[in-house]
Amino acid sequence: MRLLAILTGARSAASCLDAAMTAARSFDGASVEALHVMVDPERIVAASEEINLQRLREHDEGTPQQRADAIRAAFLAWSASVPEGAPGVGWKVLTGPEEETVDRAARAADVIVLVLAREANMDSADAFHAAIFRSGKPVLVVPAGWRDDARGVFATIAVALSDSEATRHAIEGAGPWLRTARRVVAIHIGDRGEAALAATRLLLETGAEPELHAVPPGKPSLGQQIVEEARSIGADLLVAGAYRHSEVIEWLLGGTTRHLLAAADLPVLLAH
Repeated sequence: MRLLAILTGARSAASCLDAAMTAARSFDGASVEALHVMVDPERIVAASEEINLQRLREHDEGTPQQRADAIRAAFLAWSASVPEGAPGVGWKVLTGPEEETVDRAARAADVIVLVLAREANMDSADAFHAAIFRSGKPVLVVPAGWRDDARGVFATIAVALSDSEATRHAIEGAGPWLRTARRVVAIHIGDRGEAALAATRLLLETGAEPELHAVPPGKPSLGQQIVEEARSIGADLLVAGAYRHSEVIEWLLGGTTRHLLAAADLPVLLAH
């Protein structure tokens, strides 16, 4: 199992690395690679507008090298606290456009780990877009400020059931964790229809033994209700399909994935 942890900010580095390590602990021989993409406008080929935007960042965020140095320092500080015998964590810096570089690096990974874009920098949003829409890999999205807190592994996993290809992809991607979890709860908002039963059967095929938790709609936002139900069962991890509609439609009109991510205070494994 190869996990790629994308580090886009010094303040969020520990959250990203904690989640990657928690995910890796479930497997013998798992490895984590921490990647920072240095988006240097003097060394990338991009539209002039993109290069000018990158140059403007330096006033508030520092130069690309200063940002990379701060993230490297955060990585080293986190690494100093990792106990012996933990999965190995490597470090890599690549220079290039964020989206294209993340997309290329993800090809050798099984799962991508990143922090939800809360640090107001272009890199976080670009990395998220590349991971979800371009990589084809499951993405472990971590809330800003989340820490492992001696959790060790993802022991209780909630799965948001939906009759969609994205949900099936997410369940397949989460299979290794579903098989090793102590408890798996399948959450379905609405009637226990055929769609819920079909998704539950897919969970059984992964080797998990899920409990079915069906509840009536109770919130204006389905995404928010899914998070609240996951929280109520004490879930460490939530598994869900992502962006059944396009990202643009979600942002213009609202959508389950957008609301789920806005409400999430636990790691969410997504697949598009």
